[in-house]
Amino acid sequence: MYRWVNVSTRHQTKEAEEKNIKIVRRSIEALNSGNVTNVSEFIHPNYLDRDSQSIPGREKLRGSEAFVDIVKKLRAALSELHYKEQEIIASNDKVVSIMIVTGKHTGDLFGIPPTGNNFSYQAAHFYTIADDKIAEHKAFRDDLSFMIQLGVIGAASPQYEPILNAWKGMMRNKSVHERH
Repeated sequence: MYRWVNVSTRHQTKEAEEKNIKIVRRSIEALNSGNVTNVSEFIHPNYLDRDSQSIPGREKLRGSEAFVDIVKKLRAALSELHYKEQEIIASNDKVVSIMIVTGKHTGDLFGIPPTGNNFSYQAAHFYTIADDKIAEHKAFRDDLSFMIQLGVIGAASPQYEPILNAWKGMMRNKSVHERH
């Protein structure tokens, strides 16, 4: 059985998806640069950052205020913070971006005192677009690798220390290759 596809509609959908990718890239640019002067141009007034809801004091933040707050806090805690796009795809009002996140932990990170450690981890970010702006964001990050690299998490007992050290070595080698 054949299904007729309206070429014009498919073209409009592709254009809308490309526009949505550009909107998401503007938010990544703001995270990388710290420039939050024009966030109302790409952040929806009802924007919800699902990741930050568990952080005390952020559960009620919405819209541009929520985005600006997280950018300022991340950049204050993580110098050299950089999100490097690995892949980005869009479908209708959804955009997914796979990124490598790198930086150095030089300030208080939501209660974690500065360690001075460099880090590199992979994350998948999911965005919902409404009215040509980002209305919702959530991410799945490799938080275990991130916390190990910061030195927050260690082996539960001495017998596991060699395994953890071997894993740290693999992560360091992987992170050097990902940065270049």
